[in-house]
Amino acid sequence: MKTNKTALYFAIGILAVIASAGVANAAKVTVNYKTFPTGPTLDSTVVTTGCVTSTADTFPDYQFLFWDDQGAIVWSPTVSICVGSRNTVANAWYVHTGGGPCPPTGCYVATFAFSIDHNEVLQNGTPIALVTPNSPVAWTGSPSTSVLTNNAESISAASALAFPHHASEPFRYWQELGTSAETPIGIVYQAAQNSTAWVIAFYGPDPCDSIRWELQSCVQEPGLNCSGLAKALEACEAQNREP
Repeated sequence: MKTNKTALYFAIGILAVIASAGVANAAKVTVNYKTFPTGPTLDSTVVTTGCVTSTADTFPDYQFLFWDDQGAIVWSPTVSICVGSRNTVANAWYVHTGGGPCPPTGCYVATFAFSIDHNEVLQNGTPIALVTPNSPVAWTGSPSTSVLTNNAESISAASALAFPHHASEPFRYWQELGTSAETPIGIVYQAAQNSTAWVIAFYGPDPCDSIRWELQSCVQEPGLNCSGLAKALEACEAQNREP
Protein backbone atom coordinates (compact mmCIF):
# COMPACT_ATOMS: atom_id res chain seq x y z
CA MET A 1 0.00 0.00 0.00
CA LYS A 2 1.39 3.37 -0.99
CA THR A 3 1.73 6.04 1.67
CA ASN A 4 0.74 9.61 0.96
CA LYS A 5 3.98 11.23 2.09
CA THR A 6 2.64 14.76 1.79
CA ALA A 7 -0.27 13.97 4.13
CA LEU A 8 2.07 12.14 6.50
CA TYR A 9 4.51 15.02 6.71
CA PHE A 10 1.64 17.44 7.18
CA ALA A 11 0.29 15.37 10.08
CA ILE A 12 3.73 15.17 11.69
CA GLY A 13 4.08 18.92 11.36
CA ILE A 14 0.71 19.51 13.01
CA LEU A 15 1.65 17.23 15.92
CA ALA A 16 4.95 19.05 16.34
CA VAL A 17 3.18 22.40 16.47
CA ILE A 18 0.71 21.07 19.05
CA ALA A 19 3.51 19.61 21.14
CA SER A 20 5.57 22.80 21.05
CA ALA A 21 2.51 24.87 21.91
CA GLY A 22 1.88 22.60 24.89
CA VAL A 23 5.43 23.13 26.11
CA ALA A 24 5.21 26.88 25.57
CA ASN A 25 1.92 27.12 27.44
CA ALA A 26 2.86 24.78 30.31
CA ALA A 27 1.92 26.31 33.65
CA LYS A 28 4.54 27.27 36.19
CA VAL A 29 4.92 28.87 39.61
CA THR A 30 7.47 31.65 39.90
CA VAL A 31 8.95 31.62 43.41
CA ASN A 32 10.38 34.94 44.62
CA TYR A 33 12.22 35.83 47.80
CA LYS A 34 11.25 39.47 48.30
CA THR A 35 12.04 42.32 50.67
CA PHE A 36 9.14 43.74 52.70
CA PRO A 37 7.72 46.31 52.14
CA THR A 38 10.00 47.35 49.27
CA GLY A 39 13.52 46.54 48.21
CA PRO A 40 15.48 44.02 46.19
CA THR A 41 14.34 40.55 45.23
CA LEU A 42 16.82 38.36 47.08
CA ASP A 43 16.45 35.31 44.83
CA SER A 44 13.97 33.57 42.55
CA THR A 45 13.29 30.18 41.02
CA VAL A 46 10.60 28.41 39.00
CA VAL A 47 8.54 25.31 39.73
CA THR A 48 7.38 23.72 36.47
CA THR A 49 5.66 20.49 37.45
CA GLY A 50 3.96 18.73 40.32
CA CYS A 51 4.41 19.80 43.94
CA VAL A 52 7.65 20.89 45.57
CA THR A 53 8.31 21.30 49.29
CA SER A 54 10.10 24.62 49.64
CA THR A 55 11.74 26.05 52.75
CA ALA A 56 12.46 29.77 52.87
CA ASP A 57 16.15 30.40 52.33
CA THR A 58 18.20 32.38 54.84
CA PHE A 59 19.87 35.61 53.78
CA PRO A 60 22.36 37.67 55.80
CA ASP A 61 20.72 40.66 57.51
CA TYR A 62 17.20 39.54 56.54
CA GLN A 63 14.49 37.82 58.58
CA PHE A 64 11.80 35.62 57.04
CA LEU A 65 8.24 36.90 57.63
CA PHE A 66 5.70 34.80 55.72
CA TRP A 67 4.82 33.11 52.46
CA ASP A 68 2.08 34.20 50.13
CA ASP A 69 1.74 30.94 48.25
CA GLN A 70 -0.51 31.70 45.29
CA GLY A 71 -3.02 33.60 47.42
CA ALA A 72 -2.63 31.70 50.71
CA ILE A 73 -0.74 33.18 53.66
CA VAL A 74 1.58 30.69 55.36
CA TRP A 75 3.59 31.71 58.43
CA SER A 76 5.72 28.56 58.50
CA PRO A 77 9.03 28.74 56.59
CA THR A 78 8.14 25.51 54.78
CA VAL A 79 5.35 25.25 52.19
CA SER A 80 4.24 22.84 49.50
CA ILE A 81 4.16 24.71 46.19
CA CYS A 82 2.02 23.02 43.53
CA VAL A 83 1.74 23.87 39.86
CA GLY A 84 -1.84 24.36 38.69
CA SER A 85 -3.45 25.06 35.34
CA ARG A 86 -2.13 28.62 34.98
CA ASN A 87 0.97 30.65 35.74
CA THR A 88 1.06 31.84 39.35
CA VAL A 89 3.45 33.37 41.88
CA ALA A 90 4.60 32.33 45.36
CA ASN A 91 6.50 34.94 47.35
CA ALA A 92 8.53 34.48 50.51
CA TRP A 93 8.65 37.88 52.22
CA TYR A 94 11.60 39.09 54.30
CA VAL A 95 12.38 42.17 56.35
CA HIS A 96 15.79 43.78 56.66
CA THR A 97 17.00 43.49 60.24
CA GLY A 98 18.44 46.31 62.28
CA GLY A 99 17.03 49.65 63.32
CA GLY A 100 17.77 52.18 66.00
CA PRO A 101 16.24 54.08 68.89
CA CYS A 102 12.97 55.98 68.64
CA PRO A 103 13.21 59.48 67.10
CA PRO A 104 12.90 62.61 69.28
CA THR A 105 9.19 62.89 68.44
CA GLY A 106 8.59 59.50 70.07
CA CYS A 107 8.14 55.85 69.20
CA TYR A 108 5.61 54.88 66.57
CA VAL A 109 3.79 51.93 65.05
CA ALA A 110 4.23 51.41 61.30
CA THR A 111 1.28 49.94 59.40
CA PHE A 112 1.12 48.30 55.99
CA ALA A 113 -1.67 47.07 53.73
CA PHE A 114 -1.15 43.74 51.94
CA SER A 115 -3.33 42.11 49.28
CA ILE A 116 -3.41 38.35 49.82
CA ASP A 117 -4.68 37.39 46.38
CA HIS A 118 -2.54 39.92 44.48
CA ASN A 119 0.55 39.22 46.61
CA GLU A 120 1.56 42.85 46.94
CA VAL A 121 2.09 45.67 49.42
CA LEU A 122 0.11 48.88 48.98
CA GLN A 123 2.74 51.48 48.12
CA ASN A 124 0.58 54.60 48.12
CA GLY A 125 -2.14 54.92 50.73
CA THR A 126 -2.86 53.67 54.21
CA PRO A 127 -4.88 50.88 55.80
CA ILE A 128 -5.76 53.19 58.71
CA ALA A 129 -9.30 54.54 58.93
CA LEU A 130 -9.36 55.85 62.51
CA VAL A 131 -7.09 56.26 65.52
CA THR A 132 -8.33 56.88 69.05
CA PRO A 133 -7.90 58.71 71.33
CA ASN A 134 -5.44 60.49 69.00
CA SER A 135 -5.11 63.30 71.51
CA PRO A 136 -2.56 64.77 71.35
CA VAL A 137 -2.35 63.99 67.66
CA ALA A 138 -0.73 60.60 67.06
CA TRP A 139 -1.97 60.07 63.51
CA THR A 140 -2.11 62.96 61.06
CA GLY A 141 -4.70 61.29 58.82
CA SER A 142 -4.58 59.69 55.40
CA PRO A 143 -2.26 58.86 53.68
CA SER A 144 -0.05 58.51 56.78
CA THR A 145 0.75 54.91 57.75
CA SER A 146 2.43 55.62 61.10
CA VAL A 147 0.96 56.28 64.55
CA LEU A 148 2.90 57.83 67.44
CA THR A 149 2.73 55.75 70.59
CA ASN A 150 3.59 58.27 73.28
CA ASN A 151 0.25 56.97 74.57
CA ALA A 152 -1.61 53.74 73.88
CA GLU A 153 -3.69 54.05 70.70
CA SER A 154 -6.48 52.03 69.06
CA ILE A 155 -5.88 51.75 65.32
CA SER A 156 -8.90 50.84 63.18
CA ALA A 157 -8.33 49.44 59.69
CA ALA A 158 -10.34 50.48 56.67
CA SER A 159 -13.08 47.89 56.14
CA ALA A 160 -12.17 47.65 52.44
CA LEU A 161 -9.28 48.85 50.32
CA ALA A 162 -8.52 49.03 46.61
CA PHE A 163 -5.05 48.14 45.38
CA PRO A 164 -3.88 49.71 42.09
CA HIS A 165 -5.55 48.21 39.01
CA HIS A 166 -7.79 46.01 41.17
CA ALA A 167 -11.23 46.23 42.71
CA SER A 168 -11.73 46.99 46.38
CA GLU A 169 -11.15 44.07 48.75
CA PRO A 170 -12.44 43.46 52.29
CA PHE A 171 -10.25 43.59 55.39
CA ARG A 172 -9.24 40.16 56.71
CA TYR A 173 -7.07 40.63 59.82
CA TRP A 174 -4.13 42.44 61.44
CA GLN A 175 -0.82 40.72 62.16
CA GLU A 176 2.07 42.15 64.11
CA LEU A 177 5.43 41.17 62.67
CA GLY A 178 8.32 39.76 64.64
CA THR A 179 6.17 37.57 66.88
CA SER A 180 4.82 34.05 66.56
CA ALA A 181 1.64 35.00 68.41
CA GLU A 182 -1.45 35.73 66.34
CA THR A 183 -2.71 39.28 66.65
CA PRO A 184 -6.23 39.25 68.14
CA ILE A 185 -9.01 39.02 65.55
CA GLY A 186 -10.81 42.26 64.80
CA ILE A 187 -10.62 45.45 62.79
CA VAL A 188 -8.97 47.35 65.69
CA TYR A 189 -5.29 46.89 66.51
CA GLN A 190 -4.35 47.89 70.05
CA ALA A 191 -0.98 49.69 70.01
CA ALA A 192 0.73 49.74 73.40
CA GLN A 193 2.46 52.82 74.75
CA ASN A 194 5.95 53.26 73.24
CA SER A 195 5.36 50.40 70.80
CA THR A 196 7.57 50.25 67.71
CA ALA A 197 5.69 47.38 66.07
CA TRP A 198 5.26 46.83 62.36
CA VAL A 199 1.73 45.57 61.69
CA ILE A 200 0.13 44.39 58.47
CA ALA A 201 -3.53 44.78 57.58
CA PHE A 202 -4.34 41.90 55.23
CA TYR A 203 -6.99 42.32 52.54
CA GLY A 204 -8.54 39.85 50.12
CA PRO A 205 -11.58 37.77 49.23
CA ASP A 206 -13.08 35.37 51.76
CA PRO A 207 -11.40 32.00 51.06
CA CYS A 208 -14.21 30.19 52.91
CA ASP A 209 -17.07 31.50 50.75
CA SER A 210 -17.28 28.47 48.47
CA ILE A 211 -17.48 26.06 51.43
CA ARG A 212 -20.05 28.31 53.11
CA TRP A 213 -22.29 28.25 50.01
CA GLU A 214 -21.94 24.48 49.70
CA LEU A 215 -22.96 24.06 53.33
CA GLN A 216 -25.96 26.36 52.92
CA SER A 217 -27.10 24.35 49.90
CA CYS A 218 -26.55 21.10 51.76
CA VAL A 219 -28.63 21.98 54.81
CA GLN A 220 -31.54 22.92 52.58
CA GLU A 221 -31.75 19.35 51.29
CA PRO A 222 -33.54 17.05 53.77
CA GLY A 223 -31.67 13.91 54.74
CA LEU A 224 -28.20 15.01 53.59
CA ASN A 225 -25.27 14.62 55.98
CA CYS A 226 -23.57 18.01 56.04
CA SER A 227 -21.20 17.39 58.95
CA GLY A 228 -18.14 17.12 56.68
CA LEU A 229 -18.83 20.52 55.15
CA ALA A 230 -19.47 22.01 58.58
CA LYS A 231 -16.09 20.76 59.82
CA ALA A 232 -14.38 22.00 56.67
CA LEU A 233 -15.91 25.46 57.15
CA GLU A 234 -14.89 25.54 60.80
CA ALA A 235 -11.31 24.64 59.88
CA CYS A 236 -11.21 27.20 57.07
CA GLU A 237 -12.51 29.98 59.33
CA ALA A 238 -9.97 29.12 62.03
CA GLN A 239 -7.08 29.05 59.54
CA ASN A 240 -8.11 32.40 58.08
CA ARG A 241 -8.88 34.04 61.45
CA GLU A 242 -12.55 34.64 60.81
CA PRO A 243 -14.63 35.46 63.90
